[in-house]
Amino acid sequence: MEHVTPVISVIIVTYNSAEVLPACFEALAQSDCAGDMELVFIDNASTDGTWAMVQSYVPDETQERPTASAPFARIVAEQLPANHGYAFANNRGLARATGDCLLLLNPDTEVARETISACASRLRPANNEIGEVDETGETSEIGGGIGVAGCRLLLPDGRLDRACRRSFPTLWNSFARLSGLSLLFARSRLFAGYNLTYLPDNANYAVDCVSGAFLMVSRAVYERVGGLDKDYFMYGKDIDWCYRIRAAGYQVWYEGDVVTVHHKGGNGGKRSAHSLYHFYNTMLIYYRKHHAARYPTWLTALLSIALKCLYACHLTFARIRGRLKAP
Repeated sequence: MEHVTPVISVIIVTYNSAEVLPACFEALAQSDCAGDMELVFIDNASTDGTWAMVQSYVPDETQERPTASAPFARIVAEQLPANHGYAFANNRGLARATGDCLLLLNPDTEVARETISACASRLRPANNEIGEVDETGETSEIGGGIGVAGCRLLLPDGRLDRACRRSFPTLWNSFARLSGLSLLFARSRLFAGYNLTYLPDNANYAVDCVSGAFLMVSRAVYERVGGLDKDYFMYGKDIDWCYRIRAAGYQVWYEGDVVTVHHKGGNGGKRSAHSLYHFYNTMLIYYRKHHAARYPTWLTALLSIALKCLYACHLTFARIRGRLKAP
């Protein structure tokens, strides 16, 4: 097979993703920059046939490039012997990637034709001197290049996946989000600061963080900041990474005029007790890493108790409503 140096590396971590992976692969093949992409599959010890499916995507070395079904510059795949978490697997994929732009992409997504190229273009130095956004969607010049780009994520029913553009989870933002105040006052800057629902969905502007379901960084940023923090097993790795990238002086950019459909749940365990535990424990990990030093220890203890109570309540209601997956 002819080897072409890719411009964009797409890292896809799979875990029991056989139901959603074909649509993800097909959408990537239809991308307007497919010929400049390499796909790096890292499988987290799937048991549902995902690995066999991934292997079928990897072309034989004697096969000429491109083909109609797989027009990519390169496809590589690796199966890990055990599931050590999403961050661990993505770091393995990042280490194997060779592109100038590095895209973390969930297998339960379907990118639109122009989405990846638009985000990659945003990371080019000539296009990335931007600033903060106001309520109208206008940005002010504050300097600092863009190090991260994300897109507008839509759920299958067309609603916005609110995780696609966020502020960092401060104590106030977290309280407003978990208490429901952010939904009740969705157009309020004060109460909706976490999911930024007071801003236009289809505009382009700087934010604190974007979703790990579609998160693109430049190689320069990756080499300076490093990979994902392995302490985050399932959730929170994207927020932590964006936090560290912002701390290094780069901007995080939301490209709202291009879209990706996010089906959610394609990596398994979305509503299991295991995933719920990690959902709430992630909040405590993030707080301890980035905020605990500026607050008294009793507040950290109180937060820990509150998150354990929230986890217990969520778990109980999920069981009552029959929405808890078997382990």
